[in-house]
Amino acid sequence: MMNERYNFLIKNGIDVEKGIENTGDFDTYNEIILDFIDFFPEEVNKFNKFKLNNDMYNYEIVVHALKSNCRTLGFNKIGEMFYQHELASKDGKNEWISENYNILIDEVKKLYQMLLEYKGMCSM
Repeated sequence: MMNERYNFLIKNGIDVEKGIENTGDFDTYNEIILDFIDFFPEEVNKFNKFKLNNDMYNYEIVVHALKSNCRTLGFNKIGEMFYQHELASKDGKNEWISENYNILIDEVKKLYQMLLEYKGMCSM
């Protein structure tokens, strides 16, 4: 079962080895991913609300935390996207954030759908 989940993540572009390196072993990594899945939508709603309210201070805080979590788990592509949004919010580049926001949201949706599929594999 572990191999199936491991291969599923690899196939979906996740740097599983980095995630395991950061968390100790696959079982711990798996537990942290499952926790991440549960709080991810709430965090996305937070940064979405902050963006809509033009609250770049809090937007930066949330995207910074998501960047760190994603990088820790080996979600490198979206981790980098969160990092770019963090830098832009620090630099007051609200126009850049607006221009690139839908790209980030699309990637968030893809990641979340993949993670829901992964969670389903874990409950089998």
